[in-house]
Amino acid sequence: MKKLTLLVCTLLFSISSFASDIGISKQLIRATPPHAKNSAAFLTITNNTDKSVNLIAVSSDIAEQVQIHTNINEDGMMKMRQVEAIMIEANSSTSLQPGGYHVMFLGLKSDLAEGQSVDLTLYFDNGEQIKVKTPVQKITVSH
Repeated sequence: MKKLTLLVCTLLFSISSFASDIGISKQLIRATPPHAKNSAAFLTITNNTDKSVNLIAVSSDIAEQVQIHTNINEDGMMKMRQVEAIMIEANSSTSLQPGGYHVMFLGLKSDLAEGQSVDLTLYFDNGEQIKVKTPVQKITVSH
């Protein structure tokens, strides 16, 4: 019985250690003016493992589609493009921020007002799924 208890405790510790290998911080979603159809989320992903991991999808019920995007300079114009994944190198962080990688919400089902919180689920290629409550905030971009 002691061996079984030790095994269960070891497994529980391993699971909780695994859950903390990828951290999400500084998450926020851009508040929208009335009747806006799209918005974006920004966040920082920290990979505390010794292997690279890819963010491969994000889901939420606030929009018809949720996609991972980046901005590229094409012929002197900045354009958004959908990407299949964002790599987070081993033992490092990647920030999704205005002008770079971000999560796009296309076909919003309602306005996003400052002070709301939205549930997001992030999916990684190692099978991990992380759910985060994400505050809606006004974001101003300075030029």
